[in-house]
Amino acid sequence: MNNPNKKPPVLPNTGGNYKEAKHNLNNYTTSDELHERVGESEKLEAGWREQKPLYRPLPESDPFPVEALGDISGGAVEAMSEIIKAPKAICANSIIASTTLALQGHVDVVIDGRIRPTSNFFISIGESGERKSAVDWEALKPHVDYQEELRIKYKEELKGYLREAEAYRRAKDEVIRKPKGFDEKLRALKKLGDEPVPPLLPFVISEEPTYEGLVKSLELGQASQGLFSDEGGRFIGGHGMNSDNALKTASGLSGLWDGKSISRVRAGDGSSLLVGRRLSLHLMVQPNIAQMMLSNNLLIEQGLLSRCLCVYPKSTVGTRRYKAVDLTESQAMRTYRDKISEILHTPYNTGNAKNELQPNRVELDGDAKQIWKMFHNKVEDELSEFGQLASIRGLGNKAPEHAFRLGSVLAGFEAPEISNFSEISSGYIRNSTILTQYYLNEGLRLFNSGIADPLLQEANKLLEWLRVKDKTIVTLPEIYQCGPNSIRDAKKARQLIAILVEHGYALPLPGGAEFEGKMRKEAFEVRV
Repeated sequence: MNNPNKKPPVLPNTGGNYKEAKHNLNNYTTSDELHERVGESEKLEAGWREQKPLYRPLPESDPFPVEALGDISGGAVEAMSEIIKAPKAICANSIIASTTLALQGHVDVVIDGRIRPTSNFFISIGESGERKSAVDWEALKPHVDYQEELRIKYKEELKGYLREAEAYRRAKDEVIRKPKGFDEKLRALKKLGDEPVPPLLPFVISEEPTYEGLVKSLELGQASQGLFSDEGGRFIGGHGMNSDNALKTASGLSGLWDGKSISRVRAGDGSSLLVGRRLSLHLMVQPNIAQMMLSNNLLIEQGLLSRCLCVYPKSTVGTRRYKAVDLTESQAMRTYRDKISEILHTPYNTGNAKNELQPNRVELDGDAKQIWKMFHNKVEDELSEFGQLASIRGLGNKAPEHAFRLGSVLAGFEAPEISNFSEISSGYIRNSTILTQYYLNEGLRLFNSGIADPLLQEANKLLEWLRVKDKTIVTLPEIYQCGPNSIRDAKKARQLIAILVEHGYALPLPGGAEFEGKMRKEAFEVRV
């Protein structure tokens, strides 16, 4: 019988090799020590958890159907992908988004009396270093140049406006001061005329506005604008999307996608009703930000995500060989930029105010409408309870509208003159349904599989490092001193190794282990 007062023997440091520990049990000289050691060994063996994957692998994306973009846009995508070496899907999303931004102020699409904008929202997901910024810069270069022209023009017009405003103020004061009756003052003011109108603010692109700031810009500035950011996390993590403002911002953006008028009722600066405004959006985000967005129930239930066309292609990092080619010399890019610039410099149709758009209304021709109806009905069938799209009904419900919006952009971009564009032919709608089906497939892939929690992704990187280094024993200092670059301190290393323990890939060593000539208390056996 075991002696209850006897202390258990100190276990030898076996480096976590429990089979070796069992073979060496004959080193113990008493029956009590033998039983104690066997019990301790069995306890340690039982400490291993069932090994299970850290997360469900995300299926690989389909190749982006670049050919559906047409010769000019498709040629630009191929040139950007070849020279920048970024994934084609990210290049394509940037080109479509920038084309949409150029066209949205000129064109609305009409189907059976329903008038819809050609505006659209896009999200591109890529790891850090995927060259998203380079892609965004190349795609938006014509817009940036156009905005600079507007800025220079605004500075000159502002000088003239300030002089006119001061002259008007003085003249008005003179009218008010003269000792005349009400009717005479009223006639004098009417004769004086309306006060000068300030020039429109020059902003075409903004990166991280609050919703109120965006509305103010649409009120006082250009009627067609884009919320474009190659660091979308700054917008998602900014003031406009914090817990207090997320619903308001999401609802406001959804309303702008729908083409609704904007009503503002404010105690400080009065009330206004803005009509004829258009907004497109393109956010480039890293997977951890995308995971926050795609799992956000508020954004899902409110409907903002169903208005977004997402891509998350396989990374090209590690396969990019430098190519000594100047992208500005690419004929495909020059053709694309010239066409975008031509559209941007075409005057808008406007109402009473300079920034109240009255876009041309275009319709689908007979064959195009038939193709669209077939696509609409196919999607509707797949939205049934057990249909393929049942799990992404929000995006599926919007898919037919995405298709004719994309079709109007494809057709308008290749129209000889945007001001005379009036009809969408079948080829463009056929291509737009191909594009929409691609985005539906991406939606199924991303929303069903989900993008793994960033912490799990980092734990997986640690696991891969342990495998490559053929580690069977590892200490905590070794992980944060020699492990993956993203692990720089003990706190994070402890978090990640705890995940590996939870998933059955590691087990704490009670006796510790040696690293750099010192015994380390926090050590682990690795079973990969």
